[in-house]
Amino acid sequence: MHTQLSQLLPYLRELPALARLRQWWRRQSPHRQDRYAMLAPLLAVLLFLAAIVAAFGYLRLEEMEREQEAVRRDVEYAQQRMRLRLLERQEELVRLAQEVSSQELDTEQFRNRANALLNQYPDLQGLSWIDERRRLRVAHGNPSLAHSLVNSPARSGVLPEKPSETENAFALARELRQPIYVQRSATPDGTALLELH
Repeated sequence: MHTQLSQLLPYLRELPALARLRQWWRRQSPHRQDRYAMLAPLLAVLLFLAAIVAAFGYLRLEEMEREQEAVRRDVEYAQQRMRLRLLERQEELVRLAQEVSSQELDTEQFRNRANALLNQYPDLQGLSWIDERRRLRVAHGNPSLAHSLVNSPARSGVLPEKPSETENAFALARELRQPIYVQRSATPDGTALLELH
């Protein structure tokens, strides 16, 4: 190994760039050589600091990415739970609607079933039975949802320029014979409502 290095040393000395660098170094005064020699540790410290800053930046970005992923997972989990809860409520309400449409329930039985559902599911605000002519038969709980349909301008004989979302959803649910969800604007107290027709 030592012999190989000694054989390569004359070739390394003959490299023009290395020879020019050696000549430049010898032309410098000892004081200036000391200054240049001090630059090497300073550059090493600066490179070390840059590596530390880069590592901290990388770790911070990784942490932010993990936080975003955790939030994404939490949102997906909340969406799944919300879908499941909506499907449970929808199944109960569809069963009730089928009983109403097959005339198995009268208004008192509807009121009792609505009361039981509102007690079982506190997130339900109210249930209303609206007949095919958009007349309110029974409202239990918060009847304001039904009054928006019953007291609409279309009911009074004056056709509005644009029907409300509630009226559109009611008509679409009747036409498709499928449950339709509509998100209503927030109430004055800030509560957002989701209607099922």
